[in-house]
Amino acid sequence: MISMSWALLLTIPLSWAQDEADGERPWGTWGEVRGLFSLPPDITVDAEGHHTDQPWVLDTRARLGVGYETERLRVRLEGDVFTAQALGHPWQLERDIDIRHRDTVGLLQPHAFAPRVAAVQGLLGPVQLEAGLVTSNWGLGLLANDGNHDPFFGRADGGDTVLRVRATTLPFAKRGLPLSVTLAADQVYADDLARLVGDDQLAWQGIAALLYKDEVGRALGVYGVYRHQREPDRSRRTNAGVVDVYGDLPLTAGPLSVRIAAEAAGILGNTSRALTYNARDQLKVRSLGATGLVSVGALEDRALLHLRGGYASGDGDGADAYSRDFTFDPNFDVGMVLFDELGGALEVGAWGLLSDPEHSAQPPDGAEALVTEGSFRRATFFQPILEGRPMPWLKVRGGVVMAWSTAPIANPFYSYRNGGAPTTHLNTKWSGDYSLGTEIDWGVIVGDVELEKGRLAATPALWVQGGHALVSEDMGGGTLHLVTVLGRVQW
Repeated sequence: MISMSWALLLTIPLSWAQDEADGERPWGTWGEVRGLFSLPPDITVDAEGHHTDQPWVLDTRARLGVGYETERLRVRLEGDVFTAQALGHPWQLERDIDIRHRDTVGLLQPHAFAPRVAAVQGLLGPVQLEAGLVTSNWGLGLLANDGNHDPFFGRADGGDTVLRVRATTLPFAKRGLPLSVTLAADQVYADDLARLVGDDQLAWQGIAALLYKDEVGRALGVYGVYRHQREPDRSRRTNAGVVDVYGDLPLTAGPLSVRIAAEAAGILGNTSRALTYNARDQLKVRSLGATGLVSVGALEDRALLHLRGGYASGDGDGADAYSRDFTFDPNFDVGMVLFDELGGALEVGAWGLLSDPEHSAQPPDGAEALVTEGSFRRATFFQPILEGRPMPWLKVRGGVVMAWSTAPIANPFYSYRNGGAPTTHLNTKWSGDYSLGTEIDWGVIVGDVELEKGRLAATPALWVQGGHALVSEDMGGGTLHLVTVLGRVQW
């Protein structure tokens, strides 16, 4: 959502950069090539019988980067190519609003090519300056997420990108205090609320931030963001302020390693992107989200227990003058099925009902905002995960997601037709149960160890994962299964 980027100061060089004094060229390349084979669940998205019906699919992506670095200058270029469903079956919803474009198969499509970075970074006295297209990541990835971090389960795609001018300094560096101060101005290129190319949404941001981060990984930071966004018709606008606080504390307790981390954000503002019958001019935005992580490692981290949780406020009254729904970034993973697959499909199904000309001459303003690629939103979750690494090249994981809604479980189209009473996507009355379901996830990772030969180094890996969700009755009931096999090479 609200974008925020932290690039480390040039005192922390890129891993591939070489000192010119050694006679090496100060340039390098990096990248990743991956193929992801999936057996997705078949999901019914409405009472009219529309369903995804996608037996299997092979996704591909090549992420390529090149950079140049000296003591005081860094230039980077990075982009994704052939990011698409290359083989298999498209899902049968036939609605092109899905951000992952699961309704199409083929590599040579406009959405298969996306720039990520084209930026220049340098030092001017004690200030680091940056300008250009950059990715954004902050804290645990609750709001700003660059899509470049491996999730516990599932997949990472895309990421927040902005056209940015930034200045960062360490005002107390001479005293040994690793506190950075940042001021930045953005035009959003692509995130989960706006896309400059294609959707023609204009969004600008002003950012002020503080971050303490030391060599052992202890971190405490806060940033404030003011965002102004205009929709394609230029009449619908959003003005919102965000305050996000993040902390990370690694510890040792005898033979155990411990990590405690948390992030919380609040959003205040107003929007006319979507309206209600009791708010014809604008809605007041009042939303809150938070997440936490506790990890305990033993046997030199060959055995790990992770405890994760999160909360996203929900709007219990869709007809008043307030918007209380909080949405995490799409790349913040919460399992594999309940949100990414089921939630994402139901969102597209709801948009299809609202935009169907048989139901309405045109969809209501803001209907497109319903589609979030299955982001964690208006819900709370708890997720314990066990992880083991019996060999340096082998990792196994198992976890459980328990999730509850923080608002009535309701489809906007059917609820409207039933006089505002919460009604599910199957056109049944909401039972009053807030449970979304329970999901069991597992994963086996083979490889993920760097291999070197001469000057060449690469990290191949094979990920085999499964997600199995026992879905609550209000979300459709039954069980849904997803199995994926990901092969990749990084360098």
